[in-house]
Amino acid sequence: MTLAKQIDKWYRAGAHEETVKAILNLAQADVTDALTEDLAVAYNNLGQYQKAMGALKHMDFQNRSSPHWHYCMGYALYYAAADSPTREKQRALLEGAFHSFFRALKLKPEKGLESECKEFLAWITEDLNSMELSDPSPRREREGAFCCSILLSGAWFDKEKFIRDFYTDWSAHITLSDDDDNVLTPHSPCLVFTADNITAAITMIPSPAPEKEALKAAACNYLWPNAVKVTQKHKAHLLITVLDAKAPLMEQGLLLVKIASTCCLQLSATGVFTGATVYQLGLYRNLSSVIRDGRLPVFNWIWFGLYRTPRGVSGYTYGLEVFGKDEIEISDADMEPDRLRRILVDLASCVLEDCAVFQDGDTVEVSGYKRLPVARSKGIALPGATLKISLLSPRLTVL
Repeated sequence: MTLAKQIDKWYRAGAHEETVKAILNLAQADVTDALTEDLAVAYNNLGQYQKAMGALKHMDFQNRSSPHWHYCMGYALYYAAADSPTREKQRALLEGAFHSFFRALKLKPEKGLESECKEFLAWITEDLNSMELSDPSPRREREGAFCCSILLSGAWFDKEKFIRDFYTDWSAHITLSDDDDNVLTPHSPCLVFTADNITAAITMIPSPAPEKEALKAAACNYLWPNAVKVTQKHKAHLLITVLDAKAPLMEQGLLLVKIASTCCLQLSATGVFTGATVYQLGLYRNLSSVIRDGRLPVFNWIWFGLYRTPRGVSGYTYGLEVFGKDEIEISDADMEPDRLRRILVDLASCVLEDCAVFQDGDTVEVSGYKRLPVARSKGIALPGATLKISLLSPRLTVL
């Protein structure tokens, strides 16, 4: 009997411990992604949800885009939420589970799996609504504000090209809310449409983006030397806004990046203004391509700002607040800027991909460091309260 058939037999008999033992006893080279998924299913059925999530994340990216993978991840996140120690962590896990089941449905699973995904989504919606009604805490200022601008050399947008390019980029159709002309102009300035079951709008504004904000953001882009020059020359801009506030935050964020990335192909496009910086068109599109592999476009969502101080290098995230999370700052680090940026990337990825919740007084382990203390206080480079991760603590240990 093959191992796959034996695992199926154990599954039907409820002998999930046997599956775990058999797979863990294999040589690492013999553990395929299919077996890793079997291991995750066994962990889920044993109530070991963190281990299930860990197994699923070890699979190759190309194998993380199946309906069953997203279902298994959603299952682990949903039941892990019930054991979470804090309300904020529970909410983060439930939102992550919603995203996973939502993605599984969009990948058109078989009928049985489709029904289960819909059932879980209904449960999660009920849980989140209940939490919302009983939670008196205010929303963060920018939470759910999914918008950005495409800088243009002139007030011209080809709607027909956008619809065609969007399908080529993402294999998804645009459903228009009306039968306007195929060109967006200052005289016909707004295009409202639905994509991925979410409503969005593109608005033509025949004047530059707010000059001070755009130029300040462009000056922050250490990856594009010509950012300020290009920003100074633009004559108009497209404002892209996701309008469906009831959709999961992750799905709103994904759609925003998809629309902006496709708009980069417009002949008049010169840059992408996200509020934090101005991206080069080619870079923005390259960064967004990870969506096709089932990964999150963290670098499109989050800008990792860096600046020097008399005591070292400091950095911050800009974009986590849109997802209802605190921004993160690290000050006066004695290291190269690239190293600090990598730490910030890992921290942001933990929050968005792993549903991690950092709170005042916690310690975190990331990028080769452990026991990094977390403090929540007034922002240094950013307005409002932010999380400060200290690299100067005597408790710091390098792994």
